[in-house]
Amino acid sequence: MYELVPLYVATKMTSIRRASFLVASPEGYAKAALRFVGYEARCTPYWPHALMGYVVSSLPESVFESFNIKRCLQIRKKGMLKDSRKKE
Repeated sequence: MYELVPLYVATKMTSIRRASFLVASPEGYAKAALRFVGYEARCTPYWPHALMGYVVSSLPESVFESFNIKRCLQIRKKGMLKDSRKKE
């Protein structure tokens, strides 16, 4: 069984609308993922995601967790604000 480890991909399901250096387009991620099929059981095919994983793994866990929770709360706040605007 193969496991792909994505980070951010700009899709209709996410709040991220445009691809950038650190955010893959659906096509770009799929193309990168297909290149890795059959080589490793677990991989991060989109190389900027692999780079981010390497940097994050070198940080102390408390720093990573602090950053991650702040980022998740920002995303949640943005989504809740968007939902409240739709109800109005």
